[in-house]
Amino acid sequence: MHLITYISTATFPAEQAYEMLANIEKVAKVENGKRNVTGVLFFVNGKFLQVIEGEESALRELMHNIEADDRHSDISYLIDTSVEKRGFNDWNMDSFHLSNCTVFTLENLQNLTDSFKKNLLPRSDALIDYYKILLTQKTAQALS
Repeated sequence: MHLITYISTATFPAEQAYEMLANIEKVAKVENGKRNVTGVLFFVNGKFLQVIEGEESALRELMHNIEADDRHSDISYLIDTSVEKRGFNDWNMDSFHLSNCTVFTLENLQNLTDSFKKNLLPRSDALIDYYKILLTQKTAQALS
């Protein structure tokens, strides 16, 4: 089992975010189901943060498709590692649109991810909980 987390910049206007996320989630549920890939997609202030897990070859194929997708630019990998087991047994994709988060920068996310890798097991379910907490408005205000 493998885990990849990346951040990218959305190339579409902010007012299209909900429509784009709905479309991405709809297609991902079908395609990821075929590949036995699970994960979650966050969208905050024009940026994507995605956590995906599955067999490494399936994730490499998916990342190749994402890198070619014109809705993404400036893709940066945060985590690319083997994991003992799947963290999202019941999901194949979910998405969250979070607004007004001031902590969502590549540097901040890299620092948070490095802290996660040093202090917690590489479990995708724990990673998602970690990102959810850190990306909420209350936490963002507390960090600033």
